[in-house]
Amino acid sequence: MTRRYRTAKKIQATAIQLAMRDGLANVTTEAIAREAGISTRTFFNYYPYKEAAMMGPPPDYPAEASEQFVAGRGTLIEDLDRLITAHLERFLDERELLAHILVLATTDPKLAALRNSTILSRRAQMRDLLHRRCPQSNPAQIEILAAAIVAATNAATKDWAIGAVDDFIGTARKNLALIQPAAAMLTQASG
Repeated sequence: MTRRYRTAKKIQATAIQLAMRDGLANVTTEAIAREAGISTRTFFNYYPYKEAAMMGPPPDYPAEASEQFVAGRGTLIEDLDRLITAHLERFLDERELLAHILVLATTDPKLAALRNSTILSRRAQMRDLLHRRCPQSNPAQIEILAAAIVAATNAATKDWAIGAVDDFIGTARKNLALIQPAAAMLTQASG
């Protein structure tokens, strides 16, 4: 973990702490900087505005795990499991932080939009990884599968953050395993 990343996470934690304590509308970039022990100029070297600070550094898929996934020779679900595990393990000590982000995003449209933008960015990353891994696949199938994978992990994140489940990675695995049975529902008769 780089010094820059640690500082970005410190700013994020401070911003969320202040928003939870004082209300998002009452938090300023100056207050975040002061509380984090940095200058306002340093704050702006990391984030353009307070809501961006609350979202923190982009939760991109880890580079090494991504390359291993692309080069993987196991089944897609086995190699995907390794990638998602490497991705989610980085957040295991941030349960409360994630819960606060979810709460704040329900009350602030700008934060909700940023959260949705982050999810769309992760979906685009997954689409690119799947395309690199399976270059001959139908692009529409890749797009749909990427959306399903991100939806599965996002649902696990929400359930874990709010305390509905205790096993973050196990819940993500269960959700990922539901993708194929969910698709099979399309060919079942209703009743």
